[in-house]
Amino acid sequence: MAKKLENPYVDRDMDLDRPAVLSNGKKPKKKPSSKSVWNKLRPFLTFIISLSIVVLIVFGVVNYVKEHYFDPVDANDSTRIEVEIPKNSSLSTIADILYENNLIRNKQVFKLYVDFSDMSSKLKAGTYELSPDMTFDDIVYTLQEGNVADAEIDIQFIEGRTVEEYGKKLVENYGILKNTDHYLELAKTGGDFVNEYPFLAEAKAKDDARPADQRRYYLLEGYLAPDTYRYLTSATEEDLIRKQLDQFSKILSMKKEGEELTYQERAEELGMSVDDMVTLASIIEREASSTDYFAKVSAVFHNRLNDRENFGYLDSDATQAYGLGITGRLNLIDSELTTPTPYNTKWNGAGTQGLPAGPIGNPGRAAIEAALYPDEALMQDGDQYYYFLATDIEKGEMEFVHTNEELEALKAQWQDEWARIDAEASAKAAGGQ
Repeated sequence: MAKKLENPYVDRDMDLDRPAVLSNGKKPKKKPSSKSVWNKLRPFLTFIISLSIVVLIVFGVVNYVKEHYFDPVDANDSTRIEVEIPKNSSLSTIADILYENNLIRNKQVFKLYVDFSDMSSKLKAGTYELSPDMTFDDIVYTLQEGNVADAEIDIQFIEGRTVEEYGKKLVENYGILKNTDHYLELAKTGGDFVNEYPFLAEAKAKDDARPADQRRYYLLEGYLAPDTYRYLTSATEEDLIRKQLDQFSKILSMKKEGEELTYQERAEELGMSVDDMVTLASIIEREASSTDYFAKVSAVFHNRLNDRENFGYLDSDATQAYGLGITGRLNLIDSELTTPTPYNTKWNGAGTQGLPAGPIGNPGRAAIEAALYPDEALMQDGDQYYYFLATDIEKGEMEFVHTNEELEALKAQWQDEWARIDAEASAKAAGGQ
């Protein structure tokens, strides 16, 4: 019998257990190749590497932007630079000023930063000391808080002067305002102050009830309490006015020495509103030649107002002069006295009885007190004084009489002197000496 040949293709060193392994019906597991491992890891590694590159790029861009746009101009330079931010400056103007003074790196980025922080409307005018080592946060915080290197200034508001005179003085004498436009607009309408101060709301309601041609010229006239106030030189029109209104509020709660009632309570006792009180006080302030005569002038006006049947008119030249915008002149001519205005209190047919539309100036505390406490010696029944006259103007003297005849005699006596004073005032106003 022939011998079976061995398969020459069989590895003689093959594991002899292989048939047993194969006999279980399963193929033996293969060891993973390096190629298959790489195929599996490649997407993950690609993602990691790509992400790292993106992170590095973003980090680089952020670092570049931060370094070139947001970082201080010079972190090592603390030199103080004085910067003035004018009133009502826009964000663009502020950015221009900061950039021109080398305090920020980029104007547009600064504006975006402020807008994004919702701080644009909160930046305040003023004179500031800033430095190149300040961050955006430092600069914005400083401009918001008003941490200014501002000088302070004392401003004197004189008793009896008008809001127009105050405005002119703030511009020309103190230079704290560039012009009077906004100041006078606030004085005219009251602005938001009407909602803050009850006495202004009362005056406005009273005015709104009148025909348009009979309303006062300035709602705040009379309520800007005269005094000397200290302000920052960066003070706005609102700052200037608010301090005066706050002082007026305090005056309402003051009392005459020895009296129990506050000024406001005393006005109510007399049947006067706060506006009536201030209006009468402003006329007293203007008509009396000095505080020594305040109570006497007040008594004459009270006598006229109380005697409506025979009088009732204040008959004040000062109110009509205010209505016509006349200043620096003692005498008004007939055509001026008969011109209808909301302030004409003459009894010549053109005026109205009672008080005028509103105050004609801003009275001080002494005039307010006089309006509430007239000199009773001039108010006795059967012996009331209805007239007064500033006689010796240069000495500040006045005389008080009962009748119109006595008044006319005094006028004739002093007419030439008044004419001389008026002529000198007119020449001075025209630039003469």
